[in-house]
Amino acid sequence: MFKKLIISVVLSSFVAAPAFAISANYRAQLERSGCTQVSEADGTCNIHKTKAENQKAAKASTKGAQSELESFLRDSVRGQKTDAAYNALEGYGFQNTQPLIWVKGKQKVTLKVNGADVVTSATSSH
Repeated sequence: MFKKLIISVVLSSFVAAPAFAISANYRAQLERSGCTQVSEADGTCNIHKTKAENQKAAKASTKGAQSELESFLRDSVRGQKTDAAYNALEGYGFQNTQPLIWVKGKQKVTLKVNGADVVTSATSSH
């Protein structure tokens, strides 16, 4: 009985002890790089770069995504009948949240349609 009590006390002390999930070196890398554990793990931030380098890379990535969206809107939405444009937007991952407004994450596309049901304008914002 006494042995069981000692074993349970010893085991509970391990369970109750605080867990330090990251080392001081890793924490310093996170601070220097401006990354978080999540952004480093999902690949959107590199702990081996400086905070300025990571910010520059993030800005370039945003410009690339915006350019890709603009190309998509030009090629698949503008000048299309509304049904075709809506199908293209849905296929690209956008959701229709309000009439003529489509949203995907932080990106928003606003459409203008003429009387012949053709998209005359598709503008993006975020």
